[in-house]
Amino acid sequence: MTNLRSRAPRGLRDVQAALPLYVQLREALRAEIEERGLQPGDRLPTEVELEDRYGVSRSTIRQAVGDLQTEGLVRRVQGRGTFVAAPKIQHVPVLTSFTELLRSQGYRPAHRLLDSAVVDAPADVCHDLEVEDGTPCRYLERLLVADGEPIGVSRTWLPLPVLGDHDRRITRGALEGRSLYELLGEADLVPHRGVETIQPALAAADDAAQLGCALNTALLQIRRCTWTADDEPLEWTRLAFVPGRYEYRVELRHAGSSEGGDG
Repeated sequence: MTNLRSRAPRGLRDVQAALPLYVQLREALRAEIEERGLQPGDRLPTEVELEDRYGVSRSTIRQAVGDLQTEGLVRRVQGRGTFVAAPKIQHVPVLTSFTELLRSQGYRPAHRLLDSAVVDAPADVCHDLEVEDGTPCRYLERLLVADGEPIGVSRTWLPLPVLGDHDRRITRGALEGRSLYELLGEADLVPHRGVETIQPALAAADDAAQLGCALNTALLQIRRCTWTADDEPLEWTRLAFVPGRYEYRVELRHAGSSEGGDG
């Protein structure tokens, strides 16, 4: 079987023949996307074209493309082919709104209000916020949208004892499609500290319907609790995102290193 180096078209990165064939093909396709400047939505060669170009089996092609799909670099569309995927939105561990996060990365954010009601806080919300069982909360459920495409669902509980008369402003603003943190700031209720928990979840029926994914699709779930500067419980939010469009990013440093040091 011919290795990829001898069959690779001009302009692709040279790869080491010692690597497994699917790895060589994966890196050759990655190089083609980068060096040709392919944009989200551009179509990749078909399996037949790749088989002819590189002289590898269909199983090798599917494994290579599958790896790129797992990374979020490409997406497969049944019956249409494989396309360059839109870059993932990077969730960063700072107290900022969904709107501010997306704008900082060049996206056009929006949200659609799915539900708004006064409810008794569930047991897990009361536990995490350290409030009494059954504390009344303003419940907001919103569909999160980036560049017109639904990417996540947000479910938020805001304790009414903290909101007070500002509850009307929050609900009116939510209906107008404004950032929740912007509305809280106008009410002098600014998140001062927060705790986030990241874990996988499976799409329930309502998640699947709202996000346009299959039932039990793996989702990235982020649970956030925030408090005011006076340490009053402010917000409990559960965010669920489709992993192909969203990733959690954390910058780490060695415990013994310091800014400007030699590591």
